[in-house]
Amino acid sequence: MRQLLFTLLLLTIGLPAFAALQASVDRTQLIEGQPLELTLESTLAKRDDAPDLTPLEQHFRIESSRKLNLVSTINGRSLPVTRWIVRLMPLRTGFVVIPPLQLADERSEPVTLRVLSAEQARDISPSDIAPIFIDSELDTRTPYVQAQVLLTLRIYHSVSLYDDSTLSGLEIPDARVETLGAPKTYEQEINGVVHGVIEVRYAIYPQHSGTLDIPSQLFSATAVPPRASEGQPGTHNARFIQLRSPSQQLTVKPIPDTYPAGVPWLPARQVRLSQNWQPDPSTELTRGEPLTRTLSIQADGLTATQLPELNTLTNDQDELRQYSDQPQLENQLSSNGILGLRQESSAVVARHAGRFTVPAIRVQWWNTTTDQLEVSELDAVTLTVRGNSSFNDTSAPYPSQPAGELPLLWPWQLATALLLAALGWALLQLRTARRALIALDELGEDTVNLEADQAGNPLADLQTACRHNQPAEARKALEHWAKQQESDLIALSHAHPILADALDDLNGCLFGQTEHAWRGKPLWRAVRKVTQARQREAEALGENAIEPLYPDV
Repeated sequence: MRQLLFTLLLLTIGLPAFAALQASVDRTQLIEGQPLELTLESTLAKRDDAPDLTPLEQHFRIESSRKLNLVSTINGRSLPVTRWIVRLMPLRTGFVVIPPLQLADERSEPVTLRVLSAEQARDISPSDIAPIFIDSELDTRTPYVQAQVLLTLRIYHSVSLYDDSTLSGLEIPDARVETLGAPKTYEQEINGVVHGVIEVRYAIYPQHSGTLDIPSQLFSATAVPPRASEGQPGTHNARFIQLRSPSQQLTVKPIPDTYPAGVPWLPARQVRLSQNWQPDPSTELTRGEPLTRTLSIQADGLTATQLPELNTLTNDQDELRQYSDQPQLENQLSSNGILGLRQESSAVVARHAGRFTVPAIRVQWWNTTTDQLEVSELDAVTLTVRGNSSFNDTSAPYPSQPAGELPLLWPWQLATALLLAALGWALLQLRTARRALIALDELGEDTVNLEADQAGNPLADLQTACRHNQPAEARKALEHWAKQQESDLIALSHAHPILADALDDLNGCLFGQTEHAWRGKPLWRAVRKVTQARQREAEALGENAIEPLYPDV
């Protein structure tokens, strides 16, 4: 009970901290005249809620404030997050405290800043530099729509950090964001102090023209205390640090009016086209011989999905036919961001002899470096195709062959006809064999004279019982038949093994030794063979007039 109460107390204490208004800044040390950004974040704010910024006016001038609605993942749950970004200008130097701010029932913690004067900044010693700070860099602030923007975040730290450092993900509603590989770590000396650097790079593709806000990212880490860094225990003095990167704003330009209408919009730093033929198209080719054509387009600053299709041949052309494979798309990471690559492979076949021209390929794109329209082009290719000398082919179209010319594929047609004939003969033989097996297996009329019209003939009763698969009736008729043979079933089964097997199957069915349904054909076939054998023995005795000493042993 005591443990349960303690757990409930911890949960009660933890709830306000989870729901508190979070306050963070992009830097904790700055020089007078430099602005800073204060970020307030809440998961419980309503649509019309706004924090009370009045307490800031004592030590800061509020230059701007904007609101962002985001979705964040906290403890595995997706929660709506409301974020206010306030740009502040300190009004005095020294240590300045951002007081607690109120939002409905939420309250933030105070944040302490150090504002240096110009003289202090000139005389600052390496030990006075903030132990952890974040720098944010954009390669351009006025990109074109759907053009690449490179964002680089560098986290500098002059103190050692534990391995629990994290950086919140970058999500922008009106832009595509691609992370350019894993974070890089290296060292850099600043004012004589070696700083560790964590560098993260993003490629941002604005999807609409106008103003685009790039929100700040929260960096969380635990700083190793000096004693712990020297190998002595001191983790209880470790400091948990949270810093926000500076937020940025882009002015996204629309597609220029001078760009051709109906042409795919390709804003890039460089676009390159190439093609490869196998075999060489400059050599004389044979009609029907396929050529493999590989077209490639590379764009520096675009993803592979933004690149257009290059194939210029259509199956409507009568002279050349093209059979295309699926295009291969690949994004390669470089120092300039993303290098998009699209490859298209196809087989080109000339149906007739002659000279044919594969049209040139022109791709228009916008150079974001020179800010002008450019064209990348592949020259046209001429193919020389000769006829097949084995058939005295000319440059005439394929449908107008001479009357005496054999079709090109007649050996295959002859082989196919022979295979079909052999298959038909095999099927006919199989059908004949199957009919013969069925005839052998059928319970037909006995070739031995059964004298079925005579009263009390047991063979007629046995045949009827076997035909209708009636084991009890068959057993009764079988015993009557055995008595007529001046013997019994045991002696007959010893003399004729086929009858013994059929009798065992009948007894097993009658006395529950088998589970399958009894079939009368094997018994009737065995009785027929026994009857025929005894008739042959009787005929042999009649000719020799000598009876065996023991006829049924």
